[in-house]
Amino acid sequence: MMPGEVSKICAASATDSTQLRRIVILVCLAVSAGSGVAWFLEESGPQSYPGLIEARTTIVSTNRAAQVDEVLVKTGQSVVPGDSLFQLIDSRLKDRLAGKRLEVAENEAEVARAKAVADVELVWRRRELQAEIFETQLKVAALSQEKLNKQVEQIAWKEHLMSTEGQGGQLLSDANHPFRSISLELQKPDDRRLQAMLREDAAAASTEALATQIALCEERVKKLELLDKELGTKVRASSGIDLAETRLNRAKQELAVLESQVKELTMTSPTHGTIGEVKLQVGDQVTSGATLVEILDNQQPHIVARIPSSAASNVRQGLKVSLLFPANQRRIGIIASVPPQTVFVAGASESVLAVKIEPAGKLWPKLAIGSNVKVLLP
Repeated sequence: MMPGEVSKICAASATDSTQLRRIVILVCLAVSAGSGVAWFLEESGPQSYPGLIEARTTIVSTNRAAQVDEVLVKTGQSVVPGDSLFQLIDSRLKDRLAGKRLEVAENEAEVARAKAVADVELVWRRRELQAEIFETQLKVAALSQEKLNKQVEQIAWKEHLMSTEGQGGQLLSDANHPFRSISLELQKPDDRRLQAMLREDAAAASTEALATQIALCEERVKKLELLDKELGTKVRASSGIDLAETRLNRAKQELAVLESQVKELTMTSPTHGTIGEVKLQVGDQVTSGATLVEILDNQQPHIVARIPSSAASNVRQGLKVSLLFPANQRRIGIIASVPPQTVFVAGASESVLAVKIEPAGKLWPKLAIGSNVKVLLP
């Protein structure tokens, strides 16, 4: 290569280098200017504050100390009311339940035994009562017949005496009758007439005595029939059925209480939602009142923004704010509630207001609970 050509090439390279340096400088100036403009806009525009997506939570807890026997859900699982979440066990409750079931079985056997004894006793007693009632009724029938015979006998003797007195009366009515003296003689008491009078009196007395006996027997029949009606209740009480049934009913009520407590060991969902973090494992012990899991309501999310106390004057209930979600998705929210006082948060230089923001306008993006969101105050 000739010396002249080499000089030309070197001059061209120097010119290209100079142009490249100029381009680089221009690019750097443009970037710096853009950053400055962005910083200026950010500082002079709306202030942004951190917020977290939260949801209404339902806490599922137990009202007794127990042990986790089975975990039936996992984090992020959707549930509806009635879905089983955890199966707990309580060894003491299990032992009490077994003992109470044995007690119920023993009481049922005792009631059955007492009823069997009462049935036999009732049949025997009722047979005796029916026999006595029948004998008394037979006696009443016999006495009634005897009373009737005595009444007939009394009437017969009475008519006999009346007929005798009638014959004598006709003779006495005629003072000049030749047999008047004989008639007077016949009216005097003799052995036969006296015997007839005595027999009439005896028949009358027997009739009264028989009537009294019949009344007593009829009263006895009524008492026996009443006793027959009450016999079942009396035999039942004497056989101990009522006491045994009382014990059985009490044991059944106590068993029902224990069984309801066993049902409470199956923890179910009280609402719709999504299962939060599941920390329990099979075999873990839980105390009374301990939180088992939280159910999140993803259908009604909200944002909790931490507004510094220095900006608290710009916050009020009902104020609409801009929200910047991940991937630069902008949405609108409305301040639903403002707490009455600020709180201190670890790592913050000043106290903050935990402001609750709810959706307004276009639906928010579907994000996981706990996602970060920027809140822009006007």
